[in-house]
Amino acid sequence: MGKYGTIDVVVLNSHGVGQVCHVKRLPRRGETMEAWNWRVEEDGGKGCTVSVALGRLGISTGYIGKVGYDPWGDMGDKWMTDAGVDTTFMYRDHSVSTGTGLIMVDEDGLNTIVDGDSACAALTMEEVRAALEAMKEAKIMITGFGMPWQKSLAGAKMAKEDFGMQTFCNTSPLPAEGEMGDLSYLDYMVLNDVEGRVLVGLPEDSTVPNEEICHSIVNKYHCGGVIMTCGEKGSVVLDKDGSFWAIAPTRVEAVDTIGAGDGYLAATAAGVIRGKSLREATEWASKYGAFKVTRKGTVGKPGYPYLNEVEDFISLLDK
Repeated sequence: MGKYGTIDVVVLNSHGVGQVCHVKRLPRRGETMEAWNWRVEEDGGKGCTVSVALGRLGISTGYIGKVGYDPWGDMGDKWMTDAGVDTTFMYRDHSVSTGTGLIMVDEDGLNTIVDGDSACAALTMEEVRAALEAMKEAKIMITGFGMPWQKSLAGAKMAKEDFGMQTFCNTSPLPAEGEMGDLSYLDYMVLNDVEGRVLVGLPEDSTVPNEEICHSIVNKYHCGGVIMTCGEKGSVVLDKDGSFWAIAPTRVEAVDTIGAGDGYLAATAAGVIRGKSLREATEWASKYGAFKVTRKGTVGKPGYPYLNEVEDFISLLDK
């Protein structure tokens, strides 16, 4: 039970904050140079973004993660709390700093990104268990690799085997080293089509059908099913019963695609919580994603839409 009542979805993943500045050109080694238009992006890493998207859709959500006692941690707490997310288990730790990234953009639009470590590296499995125990009534657990992937998978295994939650894992970014092994405790692996091809050893420009790729992923990792986003081509789903379907994209004029995948995942979970079948939930999530990319930002405004805004958008599509 969370501080706001019964929790339906638990999110275990990172929170971090990105800073952006503009420079005339990218700096040379050892150089100090002027930058301008320095700002903090209202985008908080995959755990924060999925949580905010769920909260704005009216889903009772609890977040699990670790941040420092710093302004960046405060921001994540505020962003999620404002969306109605329970942050009781956003653990604060004096020994770590909340993850931050710096993006330098030059006059030609080229950028250099310095990405900080996730403070979730300091999150212990004892802390994860305590959080899951407190929110054990949750029906769904969403995790992902914005935090150390071994801890993400250990958390999913715990949620499935010890608490009976349905588990969704966004395996992005893919592990640079090590093998994920048997993932039979994952109900659904969530990733994009490029990552899907990489996982099964295909080149990025491979023309192997998506259905075959999804079956190969299940055969290799023994997860229950696969939800794979395909950018402007829509998405595909291989369900646990072996059924496969493709969802055509909703044609819109995209303004900002950042966070669209996280929103799609949140919207899918929201649909399942509200009693939709996975097919119905992913079809609704696809329309949600189309609406999201017409809006700038994620946790900032307008960013991730509220339920009534999504329903109004979909009602216009159906006319």
